[in-house]
Amino acid sequence: MNDLPFGFTPNEGQPFDMNSLGEMLQQIGQMMQRAQNDTSENGVSWGTIHDSARQAISAAGDPSITDNQTKSVTDAVALAQVWLDGVTSYPASSTESLAWSRSEWLEATLPAWRPLIEPVAAGLSRTVTQISSEAQSPQELEQLPPEMKAMLEPMLNMASKMAAVSTGMQVGQGLAALSTELLSSSEIAVPLSPDFVPALLPERIKSFADENHIPLNDAFVFIAVREAAIQRLFAANPWLRAEVADAVSSYARGISIDQDRIREVMSSIDPQDPASMQEVMSSGVFQPATTEDQQRALNRMELMLSLIEGWVNAVTIAAVGNRLGAMTQLIETMNRRRVSGGPAEKTFANLVGLEISARVVRAAAAFWDMLGTSRGNFNRDNVWAHPDFLPSRDDLDDPQGFISRMIEE
Repeated sequence: MNDLPFGFTPNEGQPFDMNSLGEMLQQIGQMMQRAQNDTSENGVSWGTIHDSARQAISAAGDPSITDNQTKSVTDAVALAQVWLDGVTSYPASSTESLAWSRSEWLEATLPAWRPLIEPVAAGLSRTVTQISSEAQSPQELEQLPPEMKAMLEPMLNMASKMAAVSTGMQVGQGLAALSTELLSSSEIAVPLSPDFVPALLPERIKSFADENHIPLNDAFVFIAVREAAIQRLFAANPWLRAEVADAVSSYARGISIDQDRIREVMSSIDPQDPASMQEVMSSGVFQPATTEDQQRALNRMELMLSLIEGWVNAVTIAAVGNRLGAMTQLIETMNRRRVSGGPAEKTFANLVGLEISARVVRAAAAFWDMLGTSRGNFNRDNVWAHPDFLPSRDDLDDPQGFISRMIEE
């Protein structure tokens, strides 16, 4: 595993290769130029994010989608929409469906990632820039010889661009890794496809089915039902996407990194020992500290994502019923993915330090199931009409109390 910035790992015991140094400097120069041209006002290089992710996806292999795979997606989503009509009051979000390769997923969803990623990436970028610029104070610069001062000032001015490149590469690599796991566009509980069109990744679904010994057709239909359900939820409640993005922004506004700790650790690095740098990079010293305000934002986000995932689970089980022979196995497999850290958990853990509790998701699914059984699908879905109507964390442990209050009102 390569933990060094920019992906360059020294080969211990091997002679230094000047050609490799030239290639490295050229690559850094290209990234710096790209960051100079496309860095947003928040200090995030989206060109670097895009290019880093595309390169990683291409390097790992990314087969094109075949006509048969497209047909499988179309048929599965069409069937899913019919089944969902009977268990939710929300109409289908689209009459279309999409079949994506990993690269197509990246290109189509990158705009939707922006409000989720940029606040956190910008916060980290600002911190790195601040550390770099404080490495040499203005007073210290004035005391330097003119030649040294002329050399250092441009380097310090480039600190923000270097921070944008470094952050962009990390985010890009994270998105590329995520594309190897996702089965649909909305598996992280946020619809990323444009215009709420259900989108599946057939190559990933095939791998998922093979790895878990599940009939491919059952896997396609099950994933299609989940995808179509969450697209319906978000299309019918426009405030929901903004609510998730706002929770991320609330967290990001308070990002801070222990700069004194970083300086202390960096001073211990032995330039002659590449392993000492790798040890520092993997030590977690660059991870942001979590403040009380940020913890509240994380709790808010965990509840929101759990409610979304729980609703999708309840609606999917109701829609599928006993129509799929592998239904029980599919539910158990998806639960295992969540417990072991599925794409949703890994994504938000990497971006904002959030790990969704499987227990909270199960409680949310049980809550929506009980609410639907007791009050009907319309009243269950109407709870999503406004954020103030949603259950609290305590309500998940006492769904009957929530239902009783609904009846009284």
